[in-house]
Amino acid sequence: MVDLDACINGDKRAWDAFVERWAGVIYSAVQRTMKARGGGAERADVEDAVQDVFIRLLKDDCRLLRTYDAHRASLSTWLTLVARSTTIDRHRRQRLSTVPLEAQHDPPAEPSGQEPPLSVPLHLLSGRQRLVLRLLFDEQKSVAETARFMGVDEQTVRSTKHKALARLRDHLGAPEASSGQSGQTGQTSQTRGMSPEHGS
Repeated sequence: MVDLDACINGDKRAWDAFVERWAGVIYSAVQRTMKARGGGAERADVEDAVQDVFIRLLKDDCRLLRTYDAHRASLSTWLTLVARSTTIDRHRRQRLSTVPLEAQHDPPAEPSGQEPPLSVPLHLLSGRQRLVLRLLFDEQKSVAETARFMGVDEQTVRSTKHKALARLRDHLGAPEASSGQSGQTGQTSQTRGMSPEHGS
């Protein structure tokens, strides 16, 4: 039995157990929702959406996870509804064709030499790249805070950011900048690395 209170209180082992237990349920719900809405259900897209679900559960000090009431629904049913809602929201955003990104200066410790554009074609960046840019620029998190939030090391954040910015520069016709390589990891292991202890 997964201890939700321990997850909310920042227990990494409890969170890892939660991900291990419920990743399959969330994955299936996301995949079904994508297919039902006539969109593609490629593995990479499904995994990005699953990561969005876990991020939503962790966001703002686990605010959504705290609302779960075992007297009203089973955890399986509740997580399926959360996954469906998150996937529908994601689908609606994709239909808009662009994702707004506030033009902000790069965090002082990580100068990029160029700010991101005001809008980015949705297909241009991966889910991880969009998340890194949103955390660094929109939410003004540092590289260290972003790494803790995503459950990855700081170098992965840096290389993902640089690769995303290089794609943006190329899209805008600006001189291409070199970028690091961002390795791909399995969805469950990547999400398991996230910790409930993060900045809101």
